[in-house]
Amino acid sequence: MAKILSLKKTILSALLVGVLFIFTACTGNDISSSSKGSSVKVSGSENKAQDRIVIATPFPLGAPAGTPTWLGETLGYFEEEGLEVEIVSLPGKPAETIGLVVAGKADIAFSQPDALVFPLADGKDQGLTWIFSPYQKPIFGIAVKKTSDISSPSQLENKTVGMLSLGAPFETFLNANVSADGGNPSTIDNVAIGSGAAALEALRKGDINAFVGNQADMATAALVTGTEIRLLPFPDKVGESFAAGFVMRKDTDKKKRDAIARYLRSVVKTGIFAQENPDKAVELNWEMYPASKPTDKSEEQAIKEAKVSLGVIANSYQSASNGQWGYISENRWQKFIESNGLTEKISDVTKLYDYSLLDLINSFNEEEVREQARNF
Repeated sequence: MAKILSLKKTILSALLVGVLFIFTACTGNDISSSSKGSSVKVSGSENKAQDRIVIATPFPLGAPAGTPTWLGETLGYFEEEGLEVEIVSLPGKPAETIGLVVAGKADIAFSQPDALVFPLADGKDQGLTWIFSPYQKPIFGIAVKKTSDISSPSQLENKTVGMLSLGAPFETFLNANVSADGGNPSTIDNVAIGSGAAALEALRKGDINAFVGNQADMATAALVTGTEIRLLPFPDKVGESFAAGFVMRKDTDKKKRDAIARYLRSVVKTGIFAQENPDKAVELNWEMYPASKPTDKSEEQAIKEAKVSLGVIANSYQSASNGQWGYISENRWQKFIESNGLTEKISDVTKLYDYSLLDLINSFNEEEVREQARNF
């Protein structure tokens, strides 16, 4: 498998200037070895010509929720597609993740739409376009204790809310929910907390009133810490929006675009595989990244936690109402812009996305993939 590399700098917001300052200092296609993230090459067949692509993700290598990103190697999908894939992992650093693509150090990044939309609304065109999302609904959520009196986002006014990092995407997601519910997000005290488990401990102790995060991470953290939580309901505008997806540079050439489409096709197939056979997906993920398997708990508990996290993500993989994987309608993009109060700054949402790869991504037999997973 591959060399592990590390990334050193931390960016706390999605400001383009900071992103470019760090990454344009690099040269070539290698990630600096002075970093805190990690990079691993997962290849297809070594016996035929391959197209190489680099994927940037905020998931730690081996995290169950990130399984669809890399398990295509073990399942043979990368080999079928003739791909050599390098996964660059930057856990908890969404701005740096998308920054690698901005700087030309990665071909695509897995990102919330906020990291694309908010800089553009501020007049900073990062040269990126949205190309695909496996989700048709938000995968972020706002958690409170099960016994909390808080029942809607607007009731978080004048409260303390924890999140993994400030700025986009967590803070902007919180603001969109509170505003759409008729509240004033500027009254909220937002604090950065290092992990989901630490956040739920703080929630249990009453140090924070709510926690914003990925629903898969929150479900796992709740299981680990024994904290009973519930998710606040989405206001209509937020509930009709969507979740994370992939971005690439607008100037990506045709050959690379074709390779990216084939990679994304393997991601969808892996998500479908995990829906049908979560036990095997967890097992194969641990075989691929043995260090990610917990050693401080029983096998039964470790499997239970991994299946909870993977299940939230995999079961959120859905095709659009038109039957196409990855499609988000213009109307839904418009609602996303409206829910974030950006209508006056972004009048033409069609400039945000490029769906030219969807036909190639969708050229596979879904039932054959499901059958393979059931019989694996």
